Amino acid sequence: MEELNKNTELEEKNTEPPAAEISDAGEQSDPPAANTGSTVGYLLPLLLCVFLFMGFSQDSKLKKNIKPVVQEIETDDNKPKISLSALLAAEEFSKNLRDTVYTDKDIWIEFRIDQQRIYVHHRDGRTVTYPVSSGIPGAHKSVDSRPGLFAIFHMNEAHKSSQFNSQLNYFMAFNMGVGFHGLPGTGYYVHLGIRPSSHGCVRMRNEDVKALFKQCSIGTLVLAHKGHTNRIVAFTPADFKNDAEYTKDDYLNMLAYNLGSIMEGRYFLNPPKKFILDGTVIPKSGVNILSKEEIPEKQILPFFIPVIQNIPDRLKKENIYTEADIKSAENLSENFGVSDEDSLPKGNFQIAVGPEMVKKYVHNPLGILPYFPPNR
Repeated sequence: MEELNKNTELEEKNTEPPAAEISDAGEQSDPPAANTGSTVGYLLPLLLCVFLFMGFSQDSKLKKNIKPVVQEIETDDNKPKISLSALLAAEEFSKNLRDTVYTDKDIWIEFRIDQQRIYVHHRDGRTVTYPVSSGIPGAHKSVDSRPGLFAIFHMNEAHKSSQFNSQLNYFMAFNMGVGFHGLPGTGYYVHLGIRPSSHGCVRMRNEDVKALFKQCSIGTLVLAHKGHTNRIVAFTPADFKNDAEYTKDDYLNMLAYNLGSIMEGRYFLNPPKKFILDGTVIPKSGVNILSKEEIPEKQILPFFIPVIQNIPDRLKKENIYTEADIKSAENLSENFGVSDEDSLPKGNFQIAVGPEMVKKYVHNPLGILPYFPPNR
């Protein structure tokens, strides 16, 4: 029995955990770490990387499906806003701007020198076109057709040419000795609508010029150009009347005023005056249409920015409005490149129409046509 008890005690001693080993220096060393701790240390970073990768991929898919949202920010400031669309519209308006000359007749004639055609515009909206043949430029005793605003001042069914001693059918003169007409025979028809072939007049088929002759009258407007003109013609309403009885000088001054306001960029500052033009006052050499000049890209816009100072009167319990800061607002026009005189309304604007202005915007710069006497 004693031996059995001894063996049992020895087994119990052997099952006790080993004591900590003592190093040579006398310090107690830690027990060895378990293997599971090292495994967890590797798994945690790996799992973290997997989660990050999955989150990035999902985020990229969401971004592809999400449309950008434009948020309009509202501001409470009182700064003036500039409308770009309005500026573009102003530029487009200036490009299409022309001085409109109004007629109360039933037709007016547009002579396209570059196309060798005339367009007869009717009040009811119809436009009838005819082929023509005008003067050969540079030929012997010949004059080229010139741009300008003209009016028919002489009509004769059977006109005798003093220069060439020939018969002119249904002659209608509009530019000194130049006019629309037909000729005996039809041989010249091959050039109509193709190229110039006359010494200066505008040849037409006899049946065409006969029909036009019946529709025209003294004072019918003729606008001749080569594709570009700063003056156009339009019809006035049937009930429109001029404000007053104008003299010839009045008409010329108004023509100079209207075209001058456009060419000088003052269309909005000096609005054109609408009036019916009496064709009989147009010089036989024509009116200038500035066929070689361009209208300014922008017209000066009138504006005025008042700055009112509100000073409360404590005694009378009223508000006193002063003009102390109004003059300071005039300097704002400098930012727009406009002088104070143009930007601020200071009375009734009127262009001072003088002889030089009439010469510039009314008189045809091409001058008087040469005259070639007949051969004897």
